[in-house]
Amino acid sequence: MISNATTNNILKLQNQNRLRPKSLWQSPITQNLKLCDENYDLKNKNVYVVGTGKAAQNMAVEVEKLLSTKITEGIISIPKGSLHQNSVKTNISYYEGAKDNLPDEEAMITAKKIEHLVTNLGKDDFLLVLISGGGSALLPLPIEPISLSEKTKLIKQLAHSGADIKELNTVRKRISALKGGQLALKSKANRTVALILSDIVGDPLDLIASGPTTENTDNPQEALNIIKKYNLFDNLSQSILTVLNQQDQQILFPKEIVKNFVIGSNKLSTEAAATEAEALNYFPIQLSNIVTGNVKDVALEYANLTKAFCNFLSNKINAATLKNIVDNLNIPGLDSIFINSLDSIREKDICLILGGEITVEVKGNGQGGRNQQLALQFSYYLNEIKHELNNFDVYFLSAGTDGIDGPTDAAGAIGYLNLISDCETELDVNSFLNNNDSYNFYKKFKNGSLHIITGHTNTNVMDIHLIIIKRH
Repeated sequence: MISNATTNNILKLQNQNRLRPKSLWQSPITQNLKLCDENYDLKNKNVYVVGTGKAAQNMAVEVEKLLSTKITEGIISIPKGSLHQNSVKTNISYYEGAKDNLPDEEAMITAKKIEHLVTNLGKDDFLLVLISGGGSALLPLPIEPISLSEKTKLIKQLAHSGADIKELNTVRKRISALKGGQLALKSKANRTVALILSDIVGDPLDLIASGPTTENTDNPQEALNIIKKYNLFDNLSQSILTVLNQQDQQILFPKEIVKNFVIGSNKLSTEAAATEAEALNYFPIQLSNIVTGNVKDVALEYANLTKAFCNFLSNKINAATLKNIVDNLNIPGLDSIFINSLDSIREKDICLILGGEITVEVKGNGQGGRNQQLALQFSYYLNEIKHELNNFDVYFLSAGTDGIDGPTDAAGAIGYLNLISDCETELDVNSFLNNNDSYNFYKKFKNGSLHIITGHTNTNVMDIHLIIIKRH
């Protein structure tokens, strides 16, 4: 059975993945601003702030604390239900929208407000842009004459057809009024600086929130090619066709006055988890922060990874064999260099730390998300090899750092070695997995105690995966 102490420790590790603000701004008298080692003179400058994404409010609060009355005006677009009251009394306004991370009329109205603000700035103005995951849905302003419903319908059709994030954002940028660098191009400020929290593997600036302040280097024809690839061209609305067939004006992107800085990522999240794991007396091993792939494939590889570590801890295999196994696992970013520092691993319980963003192939009509599905699928595969893990307890957490996993109120869930045997008399795990109904499984199993419920964390740096291996 899973112990309360272990559950509490796992939850402590998860809590470390809320945004930890770094000292990015230094400004003794708010006349000189230091951002990521670059200095900006604010003397005689009006400061404007716009932001979009799940972490935009927390980011803006830190800006408010620093710049206070120096801020002339600010507009921040945040998820529905995430507004908190920690803001300083400044000229920044916060607007909610995009419920369940879906573009809606409220978010579009806010996007119009942002567009109006930036296009009316001048040479005495400094624009600070705050961007984080979820920002694409919160900045859904299509190019006229496209309607929001037409744009949303096309993106949904592409997603359901199997388009990946790069393809989706290539199309989004082509039919959006603020994405693909358009926000920066429309800004008439003397300087535009964007601070970015990455929610995409590899931190590609043009894909995070669809790159509103990043030069769009896509071939204009590429969006049309993607639509044709998924056989959606014949059903396009006339307004989308009109925009796609327009010749782009050759406007030089103002790189000399636009700067983009990544200030947070999944790497920082896994590092924070490692620090907390060590404080809880685990031996932390950071393995990867760029995990991608199908949930079933990742769950199986994680089970194989767990088995290899258990065999090593039991002296069934040596470090060289462990290294060989790890090197042959299909887990992106996995690096066996950690094996060089395992001298004391046999003295402590261990915590394997990974992060990234995986995908689920939806075949059922249940309720859930990739993290809950992964926790349940991993437990299923562990059950198949548990006779080989007799000397250990294994616990697993998979959760979204934004606090939301799919269209549910859970961030993720906890799995463990004996989960399947503990529930097999009352719940059919296979039926829940096949129906993509992991949320309702965890709702029913142990009265929902293995659900991770945090609410909106007001940040988003992808997902965190923790595997804890404890000796009996």
